[in-house]
Amino acid sequence: MPKAIRDDADLVRGCLAGEAAAWEQLLHRYRRLIYSVPVAFRFTNEDADDVFQRVAMKLIEGLPKLRDPTALPSWLATVARHECHALHRVESRNVDTPVEDHDPGVEPPDIIAALESVAQEHAMAVALEQLEDPCRGLLTMLYVDDPTPPYDEIAKRLGRPIGSLGPSRSRCLGKLRKLYES
Repeated sequence: MPKAIRDDADLVRGCLAGEAAAWEQLLHRYRRLIYSVPVAFRFTNEDADDVFQRVAMKLIEGLPKLRDPTALPSWLATVARHECHALHRVESRNVDTPVEDHDPGVEPPDIIAALESVAQEHAMAVALEQLEDPCRGLLTMLYVDDPTPPYDEIAKRLGRPIGSLGPSRSRCLGKLRKLYES
């Protein structure tokens, strides 16, 4: 059975209640978004890690004050941008540290794309969670599991003939599309 997909409001409540699993799921969900900001500013990997840690700390401090959990992605992107600006100011004062070629006054367009990508991934995960078995199991094995099991193993796990997997996959993707679009 796949791990239950929790919405942001539920995760925020879990974090505030001290649930380590909620904290891990929230950071995992927005990891790419947070990292996309320093990457878009062409920061080094070490600086991107530093920005991520700073944003995580700000998230811990800011969660009790967060009024609307649906605003969390844009809040995280904003905090990450502010942390990038702060880090840039510190680096530009240190003459021994070369500063990457970026202008912190210009917002990279990759941030908007990252926000959209995170929202789409979340919507897809929620749609997949809503699918009934065997569709959820089949699509999880084909598109989520890493590494993807061979078709004969998938057929065996589902108790179906291998020749039925292709048509089943098509029907299941259609159902997933409807759930995703609703």
